[in-house]
Amino acid sequence: MRSIQFISALFAILFIATGCMENPQFKGVSNFKIDEVNREKVSFNVDVSAFNPNGYSLKVRKSDFNLYLNDLYVGQAFLLQKYKMKRKTTTLDNVPVEILLEKGVFMKLMKIAMGGTVKLRMEGTLKASALGIPVRKQIDQTREVNLSDLNINFRQLLGF
Repeated sequence: MRSIQFISALFAILFIATGCMENPQFKGVSNFKIDEVNREKVSFNVDVSAFNPNGYSLKVRKSDFNLYLNDLYVGQAFLLQKYKMKRKTTTLDNVPVEILLEKGVFMKLMKIAMGGTVKLRMEGTLKASALGIPVRKQIDQTREVNLSDLNINFRQLLGF
């Protein structure tokens, strides 16, 4: 009987601890590498730097987000691989991403890509697990991104 009470108390503590999970803080991106670009999708790999303010490790699972550039809905972005964020530290990890483009946005996207700085907004559900328990957190983050920092020759990529 005592073991059942102990296990129940342990699960209650775990659920309370993960319920108080703070959102990871996005720090920046580097090593941006495009794999595929066409009218339906864009696939790329990027090193993401994020700070985990929690006292426990997080495993970020495959997630999807709505993606906006300069307030234009671009499409659905998918994290294709899970990665681990150590506790109370900034983690740099390579993340493969695929964006399924909204119909008719490709040419608008190319026009935006020729500009200097864009406002990138991601909103959706971050799927993670903390202490082995699945956790979902709603995120809505906006960041200014200087496209020249990504070291991509958009003209060469698009065949201009």
